[in-house]
Amino acid sequence: MIHPLKRLKNQFGLLGLSSLGLLALSAAFSLLVVKPLEARLRALEHEQHSAQQSKGSEGLKLVGASLQAARVADFYRYFDRQQRIDDWLARLHGIATASGLELRAGDYRLAEAQRRIDRYEINLPVRGSYTQIRSFLEGALAEIPVLSLDRASFRRNGTNETRIEAEIVLTLHLLHK
Repeated sequence: MIHPLKRLKNQFGLLGLSSLGLLALSAAFSLLVVKPLEARLRALEHEQHSAQQSKGSEGLKLVGASLQAARVADFYRYFDRQQRIDDWLARLHGIATASGLELRAGDYRLAEAQRRIDRYEINLPVRGSYTQIRSFLEGALAEIPVLSLDRASFRRNGTNETRIEAEIVLTLHLLHK
C-alpha cells in the first residue's frame, strides 16, 4: 500500500505538491486574516458614516474650510523667508560670478506692494556664453526657491561671436512683513 502523500507526489510531482500547499496556505490566510480585516473595515466605515450623519453637512463644511485655510497658510509660509532682499541679491550676484558671467549694472524694483506677497522685479543685463547663462539660470532657480524667471532675451553681435548679451528679468517673491 502506497502512502497517500507519496501517491500525490507521484501524481503531481514536487512542483504540483508545492502548489497545492501554497493554495492551502492562501485559503487559510484568507479565512484567518483577510476576512476578519474586511469585517473590521466594514464596521469602521459604518461608524464613520454614522458620525458624518450625526454631524450633518455643517461639520463637513467646517472640516473643508479649515483644510483650505491650512493649505493657504502653508502657501504663504513658503514665501516667509528669513533672508532680506539684499541677501537674495547678493546670492544671485554670487551665482552669476560663479557661472563666469559679466554683470553690467542691474536694477530691481518692488513691482507689487499691495498684496501679501511682495514681488521684486530684477533686471539683469549679462554677457557670457550660452552655457554660462544657462548655468546661471539653473543655479539661481535651484538655490533661490522664491525666484522665478519672467523673461530672457539673447543678442549676439555677429555670427562668429561666442559671447552673448542677454537681458534677464527675474522676480523674487517674498512675504510682505
